[in-house]
Amino acid sequence: MMKGRLTMLSLCLFLTSAVTFIEAFNPNTGLSDDTATYTHQRITVEAIDRIAADFLLTSNQVTTSQTTEYDFVIKEHFESDSDSYENYKNRAQQFANAVSNVYQSYRTNPDYTVNSERILEAHKIVQDTRLEIASILSSETLTDTAVTLLVEKLGKCLMIIQSFYSNTNWVEMNGRVAYTDFGSLAAQSLMQIASSSDATCRTCDDSRVALNLGSCNDNLVLTDRLTSGYLSGQLHSPKPTANPAHTTGKCSHGGVKDSGRITPAAGGINKETTDWDFSPHAHLHNDASEAAIQATVAFFMDPTTGILTDKVQTTVATLLGLQLKSTPSLAFAIDVSGSMGDDIASVKEVLRAKVNEVKGTERAPGKYVLATFNDPASLTEVTSTTDGDEMIRLIDNLIISGGGDCPEYAISGIRAAIRLSEPNSKIIVATDADAKDSIDTFTAISEANAKTIRIEFLLTGSCTRRRRVAPARYKRNLATFQSIAASTGGTVYQIGSGELSTILNQLLQEDFASSTAVVDYFVQTTSESNSMDVHVDSETTNLVITISGPYSSTHATLSDPTGTVQTFSTEGTTRYYSSNTITMTIQNPTPGTWVLTRLLSRRWEVNVTVSSAIDIDIQLIETDDTGIYYVSNRNPIIGKNYTIAVVVYNLNSSSTSFALNILDEEGTVNYNTPIDLNFGPSKITGYTSIVIPSTSFYVQLSGTDQDGFQFKRTLGTSITPVGVDLFIQPIFGNLAIGTPQNITYTLSNQGSTTETYTVSIVDDKGRILSPTSQQHSVSAGNDTTGIFQLTSTIELEYITYTVSVTTFGSSTVLQSTTYTAMFAGSYCSAFMTSQCSGGNTGSSNCSLSNWSAKAAFSFDVTTFIVTDNVTVSIDGTDRTRLLINGTCCITNFTVNAFPTTGSGCQASQSVVGSVFQSSTDDVSDQEDADVTSAISTNIGLIVGVLVGVAVLIIGATALLKHVTSKQTVVKDDGVIAFNDDKHADISGRTHFDPKTLNPKSLEIMLSPAPPRATTLRINVRSRNQFWNNKPDKLRTVKM
Repeated sequence: MMKGRLTMLSLCLFLTSAVTFIEAFNPNTGLSDDTATYTHQRITVEAIDRIAADFLLTSNQVTTSQTTEYDFVIKEHFESDSDSYENYKNRAQQFANAVSNVYQSYRTNPDYTVNSERILEAHKIVQDTRLEIASILSSETLTDTAVTLLVEKLGKCLMIIQSFYSNTNWVEMNGRVAYTDFGSLAAQSLMQIASSSDATCRTCDDSRVALNLGSCNDNLVLTDRLTSGYLSGQLHSPKPTANPAHTTGKCSHGGVKDSGRITPAAGGINKETTDWDFSPHAHLHNDASEAAIQATVAFFMDPTTGILTDKVQTTVATLLGLQLKSTPSLAFAIDVSGSMGDDIASVKEVLRAKVNEVKGTERAPGKYVLATFNDPASLTEVTSTTDGDEMIRLIDNLIISGGGDCPEYAISGIRAAIRLSEPNSKIIVATDADAKDSIDTFTAISEANAKTIRIEFLLTGSCTRRRRVAPARYKRNLATFQSIAASTGGTVYQIGSGELSTILNQLLQEDFASSTAVVDYFVQTTSESNSMDVHVDSETTNLVITISGPYSSTHATLSDPTGTVQTFSTEGTTRYYSSNTITMTIQNPTPGTWVLTRLLSRRWEVNVTVSSAIDIDIQLIETDDTGIYYVSNRNPIIGKNYTIAVVVYNLNSSSTSFALNILDEEGTVNYNTPIDLNFGPSKITGYTSIVIPSTSFYVQLSGTDQDGFQFKRTLGTSITPVGVDLFIQPIFGNLAIGTPQNITYTLSNQGSTTETYTVSIVDDKGRILSPTSQQHSVSAGNDTTGIFQLTSTIELEYITYTVSVTTFGSSTVLQSTTYTAMFAGSYCSAFMTSQCSGGNTGSSNCSLSNWSAKAAFSFDVTTFIVTDNVTVSIDGTDRTRLLINGTCCITNFTVNAFPTTGSGCQASQSVVGSVFQSSTDDVSDQEDADVTSAISTNIGLIVGVLVGVAVLIIGATALLKHVTSKQTVVKDDGVIAFNDDKHADISGRTHFDPKTLNPKSLEIMLSPAPPRATTLRINVRSRNQFWNNKPDKLRTVKM
């Protein structure tokens, strides 16, 4: 049966409370879900939910919802896919954590908390950061590194924006509505702000009893301009001194921790909490919170200046952590040559596990495709099946053979997988060799794009690494895979064999989230019982038991709740044996207690997982000296108090008898305690506190489900306590080009003896300056500081760096923190002040309709270049802005601006509506003709302008190859592609995000430079067709 013995360690669980000192909304919830109080965390997460629900509805990801209530829309989208739901909720929490991190670093800076009437300064910080965000979003693909950097910068903006509503008098003047001008690039000025001589408040009685009676409700003197309260203890801008006899003066922030609240004007105006002791305007807390939520939503998706306005669905979904619904194939093209032996074993293991997870579930692919390739091409084989068990058999039967002459017929295998894959699928190619049939590269690209298939490459080696060849050949060989990946929206992962499983799992999880939850993990020694209980609850749709240790599949039996031993001969039941591991799978198992029996006494490791909507996640929350709660992102410190916040997904509210279990590394229950769960409208949470033990542990939640069956869910990763802390000072701004920048750390020995530590740093671009490691001897209870340095000469380069600590002579990492920093450069953003409707753009009377826009730059504009038929001028009052106007005969514009010295920046913008208004209806022939006419007219002008530039670029390019057959290279905006029978686009830009670049200003490099009379074939898709993967419309235009 399940091991349930209790072995008491130095572990205590208890409930606590704390007094907090806050300068804005409290950053995190803490130990309870107080539904009456909003924190930065709650505001951010609720805003992300509203944004996600609106996106899902307007992009037709959810079409059957009977309500627009965001909770229901989101749940309807994810249904039982708890893995994807957890990923989404984790992204929302990442945004909240980013806000909290900024709060932790800047909570005493009134420019960030918007205290001390530093309203304009806060506004400009948000504006500058929005420009940085726009430059990141304008990149062709939103990489994981870019997302990380975006989240950090968004946290900076959101902390300031949300604080505006708790700390200023906006809500008192205007109620629970957002002031979208604050922090907006469209706003060149704000409403009037109180001058330094303006008295803004009158003294009021701020005792708790008086406040509860409304003593400070009307203490504001000014009602026609902005002000905010002065808070004691801030870094600068203290409250101006006033005659104690006066009853008016500058407003105080207020609350028992604000010592300045007793000087005129006494009292305060903050709305941070519902507690009168901390917030003199507590009665307006809900109004301020709702305004902050609305402002957060507007920051993302305001029709004019929202950062996601006019972004394609995949970009929006990536940033929000949303898994878009589709029913693609699960397709692989695998190199089975002899050199792939070890890699094939890893691929088999991962694929077998993934297919077991998803088969028989809603997220199972409609078709499985497996293509294998070798040398010669005649050895390429491909098969497909809709049966997950059959796919597992195909995987298990993979046989390696041959090898020795390195290049394999990879393109043959890719094309075979394409032929059997459904549209909108992903193909994963695993090989350690180059392509012998690279001549078919463009054919493979064309076939993949015809089905909108993305191709990902896992390269664990190459011929050019196993044999000494010229560098030029190495580039050409790798370029084959890079060209296919770039043209289909994929990525080339150059990895070691040890990384193969991790990257493959990541790629599979993106499209085939399995809703897998860990029920139990335990080690069964030879001295323990041979019978083990496995608890299956009512929500389980797939049961997978993995046993490591047996010599044979016959050394274990599994009995259902009636005592019937499973023979694994019926449909939906499987048993596999490989490498001393038995894997048992039961689809739709009967709820109740199943019994796993060991028939040969041998040490077992048992892992029980299920496909189920119910799952858990946890956060460790620590409290600082002032009582503020923060989510910990480091390993916990042995013996220190933390709060465990348990988040439960999709648990029926009729469930009962909840307990939190602490398990050691072998699955033994060391301690358990009852825990209360709060079933809120958007999440289910429970809180308790823990004194961290000295050994690694797992966290498990158990209880009884709505039908009376026991359920268990276990966090899939162990928590590792340590005796050392490492704090890295975060970098929130951009780093200066060409100047060494400090990365500061604090190392703290939390143990009982003196230790020698090694602190190391690595980065992804080789920008760290020597030394990259430093040793420190630190006595118990003390700390020390140190610095590393990094530098770059590349503008707007992202650097991801990791700082870690080990004990001297050990390779075990005790603490590790990763940050992404951005180097300075020129950045910009364009936004519409009046738009064209989709019907007017490109129509016969388009010249009768006009639009206007602005472009904001991070520098004073001296000169600008525009190739479109638009009117541009430098703003007379602010040289960082351009004013742009045009008719609706064009669909978008691009402008390049330059400062007096240094590099410039290119801003592009569509003049029509955003992605949130996209439709799934077919585009009529007339609409196609209109779009084609508008785009083609401009292309004739562009190509004529750019041909001369292309000749110069081509003259300096070494490895050009002429394409002798007619090939299409896709370029998305409408979507534009150039091709003819003699000229190749060699710009290297084979795929564009529809809004990051404007086709009318692309530098199309043609080789050789075509004469003026050349006719280029151009593929054009309207934006509606692009969103919905409609076929291209072929047109021609003469240069």
